[in-house]
Amino acid sequence: MDINDWRIRIDELNDELIALLNKRAGFATEIGKIKKAKGLPVFDASRENAVLEAIAAKAVKAGGPLSVESFKRIFQTIMEETRKVED
Repeated sequence: MDINDWRIRIDELNDELIALLNKRAGFATEIGKIKKAKGLPVFDASRENAVLEAIAAKAVKAGGPLSVESFKRIFQTIMEETRKVED
């Protein structure tokens, strides 16, 4: 395969990632509605820490070129952006 073939594959994965992130944000919107109805804050530090620890464990198990810290930073950003749609 040449560079263009790899780029096409990356573009296809980007499309899948966008769809999955939008799906995740849709779930977060529903969680936000429940939190609002129950008078709960959008930010839940203990939940986010638990998610990051689970992500770290999964990243170690999966192996690969991305580090555990890379995955944690990626998911921190995902959660930060998702909180914006929970409001």
